[in-house]
Amino acid sequence: MKETNKRRPRVQVAAWCWVGLLIFGVASLSAQETAGLGSESLRSDILKRLTNTPSVETTGLAVYEGVIDRDSYLLGPGDKLILQVWSPSYEEVPTLVTGEGRVAVPFAGPVEVAGLSLAEAENAIAREFESALRKGNVSVSLLEPRRFRVHVTGSVTLPGTYTLPATSRVADAIEKAGGFRSSFELIAGDTVLKTAASMRQIEMRDSRDGSTVHADMQGFYQGGNLEMNPYLRDGAVIFVPRKSDGVEVGVFGEVRIPGLYEYADGDNIRTLLDLAGGLTTLADAHRVTLESANGSTTDIDLSGDLSKQQVHAGDRLYVGGRPKSDTLGSVTISGQVSRPGGYSIVPGKTTVAELLQQAGGLLPDAAAQSARLIRMSDDRIEVERRRLSTNPMKMSQKDDPTMLADLEMSAEFARWKYGTVVLDLSAQEGEAGWSGEVVLQDGDKLDVPSQPLGVRVLGYVNNAGEVPWVEGASLSHYLKEAGGKNSAGWRGRTVILKARNGSQLRYTSRVSVDPGDVLFVPQRPRTTSWERIKDVISVVAQVATIALIIDTASKR
Repeated sequence: MKETNKRRPRVQVAAWCWVGLLIFGVASLSAQETAGLGSESLRSDILKRLTNTPSVETTGLAVYEGVIDRDSYLLGPGDKLILQVWSPSYEEVPTLVTGEGRVAVPFAGPVEVAGLSLAEAENAIAREFESALRKGNVSVSLLEPRRFRVHVTGSVTLPGTYTLPATSRVADAIEKAGGFRSSFELIAGDTVLKTAASMRQIEMRDSRDGSTVHADMQGFYQGGNLEMNPYLRDGAVIFVPRKSDGVEVGVFGEVRIPGLYEYADGDNIRTLLDLAGGLTTLADAHRVTLESANGSTTDIDLSGDLSKQQVHAGDRLYVGGRPKSDTLGSVTISGQVSRPGGYSIVPGKTTVAELLQQAGGLLPDAAAQSARLIRMSDDRIEVERRRLSTNPMKMSQKDDPTMLADLEMSAEFARWKYGTVVLDLSAQEGEAGWSGEVVLQDGDKLDVPSQPLGVRVLGYVNNAGEVPWVEGASLSHYLKEAGGKNSAGWRGRTVILKARNGSQLRYTSRVSVDPGDVLFVPQRPRTTSWERIKDVISVVAQVATIALIIDTASKR
């Protein structure tokens, strides 16, 4: 009994040893089975721990002009980014460009990105990430642009230091500083507030390398050139000098804002015209003269490269024009053109082609074959309306399909907007209907739609109305689209009304159907059975008479 009690502790120790060996074996086997996945899991776990950081807060104060260009936006301290890790597992890592111009990249450590564009920064981060992991992809997106301090000095109302987002331009900084400084001057007995600052000689100095970029606010405000209003740089110093007296250039004549303007280095004919708001509709491109400060004059060809024709302080540009007495009217153009609106014309001289040139030409979506010219002031329209609506003598001429069409179409014409013709603006010079041969009158309206006009099928058809126009389609196609002619319709006498000139023609296979045309199927002449019998008797009587005459003549 004593021996049994002595063995019990040894047996328990041995049992526990066997259990330990068993657990160790199972653990080793499990480790071997997951050896191929161990490193990936480890990396994924590390990424998860790295991404469990507080999210980068956004202020929402940035204002955008549009989509940021990844190749031109330069990163700097304070930019908020999102690193999107696509492998070994998808994670989003918010990060911030530090004051030293670095971002923290998982596994790779800090990467220098200050001064790099978004595209360049993504390439640099991807290289470091892949070299550390040997497998994986990462992309970089801008979450919110940084805000930085700029210093506005010189002739502004409130010089000082201001905080602005990286999407701001020089004009924003000057506006923050209260705008350009002005002063009161006595001119012709009146006190006038005039700008004392130079709006065209503004400098933006880079605090890091000392480089200078010039800005031209007058060129930007009046010419709309964004290159003259550059983006701000971190810590930049904006210097607005005082305006120099007597250093001016002039633009006079047929320009929208004639007058004297401050001269800036590099000015040319193009910048002068931009400052003056461009040419008026009366400007004559063949009567432009540049008069230099020494009195010499040069004729300017506006069809050439105007940016290469330099001007100097004291020069004057004169733009001649056509006599205003020739301008008697105006027209309106709408629809698919670059600049729809109202334009002045010389009635009976200005053509549709010239109007299109003033309006910037057709847009890609324009249905050029379906342009509608509406003319309400033509007296011939009223004459045609009266001709169609009143003609009682045609009632007795039942067999004339044109007469029938006139009678039945007059009610339809009464619902039309008279004076509307359809133009094919795709026709080239020398082709029929070329817009350079169509002259305009006062009050005309030109509409360029985005979809071709349809073809109206009217008269004795089953489903009268407008059907889609199909290039090259025949009468059979349009009758089918309108449900076919009915039993009273006379297909062989179908009339087509051409939308381009209003002419009324008998339809034949040689006549094309164009957008806006009208196809009219008239009614067959109505004859009774008694009228048919009378016609037969009349014919038989005539034949019998002729036979009797021949027989009598032969007997003689």
